[in-house]
Amino acid sequence: MKALIIDSHIHLDIIFTDHPDQISWLKANRIFPVSWAFSNHIESLNDLRNYLKQQASIIQKLNATTLPCRFLAGIHPRNIPSDLAAKDVGELLIPFLKDPLCLGMGEIGLESGNEKEVEIMTAQLALADTIKSMNKKIGIHTPRKNKTAITIKLLELLQDFSGIEPFTVIDHCSPETISGVLERGYQAGVTLSPEKTSVEELKHMIQTFPANLDRIMCNTDSCMTFSKDLHRFFTDHSVADEIRNALCFKNASGFFNLIRC
Repeated sequence: MKALIIDSHIHLDIIFTDHPDQISWLKANRIFPVSWAFSNHIESLNDLRNYLKQQASIIQKLNATTLPCRFLAGIHPRNIPSDLAAKDVGELLIPFLKDPLCLGMGEIGLESGNEKEVEIMTAQLALADTIKSMNKKIGIHTPRKNKTAITIKLLELLQDFSGIEPFTVIDHCSPETISGVLERGYQAGVTLSPEKTSVEELKHMIQTFPANLDRIMCNTDSCMTFSKDLHRFFTDHSVADEIRNALCFKNASGFFNLIRC
């Protein structure tokens, strides 16, 4: 399957479990998924480790038998168990980062911005040199609630990790937050779904940031709810073909080194 679209942030393992019929839709529409780590049921470090093993196993199975795909392995800010210490992070993640189907670390970031989230995000970012040496990437989450303030805090924390900008995407950017992400040299992820960013809002971003369209990549973040808005945008001929191809395929392909997908 030669992909037409790269969904640069999706939760394919959850879709495989909760919406198995959508796997064939992704394949029929030639969508190449990049699955980021997130679980609904993490209460302990053991749960987290088992989840990451399960995620990798599902992606390996799908890629080999049904749908070409890749994944990111990371500790989502809503998946931080109370018994996880910063010293455990490297030992936990590096085995998954070594998987040939793993494109990097994600999703990491802040949800409420509390002390524990900052501690665990910082411990993951401490792996940046290792990730760079592996030619892999970092995918960072921003929340729905209090998005602008948390994104500002996130960008301030990232200043301690200068140099990661070229291989880091900050996702779920909104019309209010995308300018700060682009100004600092990061890739900007835009999630097209009813809960996050609409196609019309994306069109406004395109008009506002014409010089930065090579650093914006779109996705659905499909998880418990499955969104087809990325495909709807890709087939919206009111936007120039070159722009739609860049935001739905070319930018993610170059960033994740998926040239042959």
